[in-house]
Amino acid sequence: MRAGSGRLRSRIGLLLLGLPSVAFAQALPDALAAGAVFQRMQQLCVADDGKAWGVSLCGPVLLVDPASRQFVASMDGADSALERDGPVFRGRLPDSVPVANTAVGWNGRTWTMLMLPLPEDPVARSILLMHEAWHRIQAGIGLAATHADQDQLETGQGRTALRLELRALAAAMEATSAEQRRQASADAMTFRAWRQARFPEAAAAEDAMERHEGIAEYTGRILAQDDALEARLAAHLRRGDAVTAYARSFAYYTGPAYGVLLDRAAPGWRSGWNRKDGLPQLLAAALGMQADAGDAAFQRAGARHGLAEVEVGEDARARHQAGVVAALGTRLVDGPVLVVPVNGASFSFDPNRVTPLPPQGSVYGVIRAAAAWGVLEVRGDGLLSTDWKRLSVAHTGARQT
Repeated sequence: MRAGSGRLRSRIGLLLLGLPSVAFAQALPDALAAGAVFQRMQQLCVADDGKAWGVSLCGPVLLVDPASRQFVASMDGADSALERDGPVFRGRLPDSVPVANTAVGWNGRTWTMLMLPLPEDPVARSILLMHEAWHRIQAGIGLAATHADQDQLETGQGRTALRLELRALAAAMEATSAEQRRQASADAMTFRAWRQARFPEAAAAEDAMERHEGIAEYTGRILAQDDALEARLAAHLRRGDAVTAYARSFAYYTGPAYGVLLDRAAPGWRSGWNRKDGLPQLLAAALGMQADAGDAAFQRAGARHGLAEVEVGEDARARHQAGVVAALGTRLVDGPVLVVPVNGASFSFDPNRVTPLPPQGSVYGVIRAAAAWGVLEVRGDGLLSTDWKRLSVAHTGARQT
């Protein structure tokens, strides 16, 4: 732990830093309403019958109120009994268990955890159910959870290329002919190749996040029984064009798009996937294409998707963001700060509030770390190191010794 150039001595048990929480307890669903959610999840995974990934997505589910940590479960605990309420079970999660839309090991089972409230829209809810169900089985199919910083997506060039890629992928979803779809797909891969040629480490990092969150979102969408899958995905991509922070959110857009395009170009691609090739690489091979990373190709493709407009917007954002990043560096790098060891901790965070701060790591607007020493909850910027071993927060009360 450090403050400026001196040392900060502190003992940590349960520590809450940052702005006061504004979350309010969510009324837990009654047994009938919770049972309907569990039944819908069962219907969707039974309909899939293991066809998507070779294994069933069915399993135990927790519906959790993040404010109170109270939950409704689809089955009893394995290590200790839960309170039965008709066909469901109730209890409270210990503070050491992070609350998030995720998969979590607790009480002798690996659960699909869903935060309340769930989406009102039936299709959006079904997408979420299957997205998170996939996270429960991902390690077993060779796609273990992973994290990779995306520093390139905080730069003007990186963001410009990504926004154009999202626009091209949306155009591919909206295409009314194979020729239009092929051109839009080629444009998307051009934008990605151009970006990754300028940021050589980006290819591995982006592929990693698409194998994690991108495939989860793709699975959610193809198993949600959505009759308007491509139109809904196109709208999702168009909304993605306005996202302010892509470092932890981009794969929720690109992953399902490349997956759906692969379903068209190479049905059955999942069964032969080596888990190493990136999704755009698989699509390029399926279409017999070679992505062109040159400036001329980028300009030609950009002209079809509003390059000039995107550049104007990104120039304005870059000027503003330079001040934001500088201020974060002043607070969280130059100190005074409290540095907490979080190696092996469990995390929950808002993926839409992540700002890369290379080379130190990334700043999370909201993050919670639970480790053997207790819980650190930050609502007001925490710097997580690139290796996920240290979490730094501003600490104006530090004393140098």
